[in-house]
Amino acid sequence: MASSARAIQYTIPAREDFNKLSDEQKTRVGEAFDLFDSNKDGLLSYEEFRFVLRALGFELPKPQTYDLLIRHGQKPANWPLDQECPPVYRLFNLGTAQAIAGTLIRQRDPKEELRRAFRLFDIDGKGMITQDDLRRVSKQVGNNIPDADIIAMVDEFDASGKGGVDEDEFLRLMMSKK
Repeated sequence: MASSARAIQYTIPAREDFNKLSDEQKTRVGEAFDLFDSNKDGLLSYEEFRFVLRALGFELPKPQTYDLLIRHGQKPANWPLDQECPPVYRLFNLGTAQAIAGTLIRQRDPKEELRRAFRLFDIDGKGMITQDDLRRVSKQVGNNIPDADIIAMVDEFDASGKGGVDEDEFLRLMMSKK
């Protein structure tokens, strides 16, 4: 039997950060939860929770997600009351997942998020977004932008005339929209 000093105590994370998210961000968190709640019981296992975080753009190291599990994972409803529940069996409910995701989202560095977005366009790592990259992404999202518009976009934002928008130009462009 585990000593009381080693007992794992479940705590409810604060929801202030989640409450400050935009409606769109809140919806994304809820959709990710629903998507990975494989048995639709309103609870996520540790692995399901890691998938939710990845879907929201977080690649947390295992020790960090395990710490969240220890601090915020709850015993399954059918777990015997007189027995300690090992962390690997603990679960995350929607409110807990929302609170944790809200905190992580609010802690994001906007420039790092834009760099991540840049890399989604520049998949081959050439250091710029070209007309071909825009065509590919346009087709992938089902929004076939006319070629003349793609050419005009790259020409407008390619300040040095190198044939594409580099990361610095992309960051300046995106940060000016905020």
